[in-house]
Amino acid sequence: MNIFIDTEFTDLLAPELLSLGMVTDHGAEFYAELDLKSDVGKARFASSSDFVREVVFDMWGRIDGAACGHQELASRAARWLTQCAAKAGGPIAVAFDYGADWSLLQAALAEVGAWQQLAPVIRGANVSSLTETIEGEIGAEAALGEIAHRGLLRHHALADARALRGAYQYYMAMTRRSQRASVTRQLRDAQKREEGEL
Repeated sequence: MNIFIDTEFTDLLAPELLSLGMVTDHGAEFYAELDLKSDVGKARFASSSDFVREVVFDMWGRIDGAACGHQELASRAARWLTQCAAKAGGPIAVAFDYGADWSLLQAALAEVGAWQQLAPVIRGANVSSLTETIEGEIGAEAALGEIAHRGLLRHHALADARALRGAYQYYMAMTRRSQRASVTRQLRDAQKREEGEL
């Protein structure tokens, strides 16, 4: 099973987790965001970059029940990942395209004592090399278009997790299509050689 993740965080230099979005191969979703009225939420809001304040927080509160304290956010994520691992019956690849996303997830899980339990069944997979391709961009944009009706745009952790999933799936589909076309050409060429046409 693959799980595609994205986080939003305070700033690039000293990132602190603000929200977490996760989506499975089959589209099951997880999303939680820090309650900005909590003490930790207020502190992280104050330490957030101008970009985060203007763009990211503008999309806060669009998913019912998502706001919670920072430890509750991590506990919810741990429960969801544990359920996914049980359903998968084996290891889970957690795909990300920015290293801080994986680091922030690990740190949040460790803070609530869940990393030790989950570490054997989840492994990080940096997929940035394929999301930066034309195929990846096409897949990401299509996925963002599909979720826009929910008011979720780029720089919302769930929208970006869905975009990452879309990029991965489209890239893999195009790769398989290209491989099939190559095999078909090879078979056709072999048949023509046999028939003396090449």
